[in-house]
Amino acid sequence: MAQNSVEPTRVNPMVHVVAPLVAIGATMIVRKMLNQGYKRTTGHAAPDSRDPNTRLASALIWTAVTAAAAAVAEVAVYRATARWMD
Repeated sequence: MAQNSVEPTRVNPMVHVVAPLVAIGATMIVRKMLNQGYKRTTGHAAPDSRDPNTRLASALIWTAVTAAAAAVAEVAVYRATARWMD
């Protein structure tokens, strides 16, 4: 049987320099937008995981939401940067 060999995609080395810097900025913007959206929607500041008065469930849910949004932004930035530098 013949094996399917897939050639690895070559990525411009500058992507590994530029993308993390852009991803940091994008993550900061996403977090700020999420916090503003939470406040606009609920009328309260977003849960702060460092505040002992914040319920654990609220802190965990908000942390999961912001982490997921940051991960999506990072993937988008890395892919866009790789495509732009190609």
